[in-house]
Formats: sequence, C-alpha cells, structure tokens
Amino acid sequence: MTTVLLGSLLTIAAWCDWRHRKIPNALTSSAIMLGCCYQWYTGTFWTSLSGVMGAFLLTAIPVACKGMGMGDLKLLMAVGAWSGWTEVYPLFLHSMVLCVLFVLLYPRSWPRLGKNLFVMAAGWTAHRQLWLPGVEKTAFAFPYAVFLLGAFLLRHMLHKVGAA
Repeated sequence: MTTVLLGSLLTIAAWCDWRHRKIPNALTSSAIMLGCCYQWYTGTFWTSLSGVMGAFLLTAIPVACKGMGMGDLKLLMAVGAWSGWTEVYPLFLHSMVLCVLFVLLYPRSWPRLGKNLFVMAAGWTAHRQLWLPGVEKTAFAFPYAVFLLGAFLLRHMLHKVGAA
C-alpha cells in the first residue's frame, strides 16, 4: 500500500516540479502529516520520525547552498514519513546519482557549471564567503522531484527482479 501511495505522491510532485518548478505545500505537508498518522496508527511512529528527520538532515545543506528548493526537502521528508530512514537514505543517494549523470550527459549545463564553480571559488578565496548564484543563474536548476521519482521506480524495478 505504501509503495502505491509513495509512487502516486512522487508522480504528482514530479509533474508539478517539471511543469511549474514548484511542488505544492498542500501536497507535501499533507503527505507528511498523513504518513506520520499512519505510522502512529500501525505502531511504527519512530520509523516515520527517523525518516522525516533523516530526510531533513540529508537535504539541509543542499537547500542552504541553493542546490535544492524547500519543496524538494519537504517531498523527501514526506517519503521519509511513509517509509522511514532505511528507504530515504538509498533513495536520496540514487536520486543524486541520477542528477549527476544528467548533468554529465547534458552538455548545455557545462558552461554555467564552470562559471558557478569559478564564482564560488573566487568568493571563497577572496573573502572566505561562499558566493552562491541566484536560482535563475545556477547550473543545477533541475526538477529534483523527477529524479526522485526515477530513483524510486528504479529501486522498485530492481527489487522486483531481485537485484537489490
């Protein structure tokens, strides 16, 4: 049941993120609350709490560095509320691998990436401050929910065939 709910949640979030570059708060907040309530009812609330807190800790630095948005953070927290830390951690890692592969295979992002890294390094070297580009100028402005959905589907396909 939770696999179908998570798949549906991630599909809706990926569509919203792809089309509007925004994941609705109503979707993520209600998913977090319902996931925690469901886990409380089944007696596994600590599993839910570990997933929510783990998702927050995993995404806090990328959000602070403008590599992810708050919607991405809340979406991963919603996944954690329904599944727990043991699913959130590998899902996050696999989604990051998909993001890196996309950046490497998408040559249009390379000039922006080089410029962003140069500005960040220059700011750190000159002033010991991390100068971060705005959202519209960053090379990493990709809809993360799409990669999270891809990692979710990939993990479940591998579980079906027995590879994971």
